[in-house]
Amino acid sequence: MSRQTSRRRLLALLPAGVLAGCAAPLLGPPPPRVRIVDLRPVDATMFEQRWEALLWVEEQAGTGLQVDAMTATIELNGREFGSGRSNRPFLLPARGEQEVVVPLRGSGLGLVDQLATIGRRGELKWRVEGVFLSAGRHIPYRDEGTVFSLRDTLRDSLLPF
Repeated sequence: MSRQTSRRRLLALLPAGVLAGCAAPLLGPPPPRVRIVDLRPVDATMFEQRWEALLWVEEQAGTGLQVDAMTATIELNGREFGSGRSNRPFLLPARGEQEVVVPLRGSGLGLVDQLATIGRRGELKWRVEGVFLSAGRHIPYRDEGTVFSLRDTLRDSLLPF
């Protein structure tokens, strides 16, 4: 086989190998789902707010997960509300769930800004993202949803059925 033929075969296999390598993480087990249950104020100053975020974590892969630590960044209506890290280890059983408290820090003006945004938009959308740290691995997650939509509430209340 000539050197040129070997090079062509290698180049022909390269895209398949690259695609397989890129797709491998996408085909792995799904990360745990995370939902915001509550945001509890702890302390506030003009420049900083401290909160406790109560998060509901659901294991979806069916394998269970020993979590050493967890980070979280919460956005409300597209703006960062706060971020933090929980260093309390917990076991997430296979297909099980766990409530986790994550201390957050955010801007003191963040709450005022969020209330104004909710008033203008008539809805409260949330996003939470971060990383589970487990046995030296970093498992990223990202979930989002809508707490309420004033438009949907009014539309539903005005319908006769």
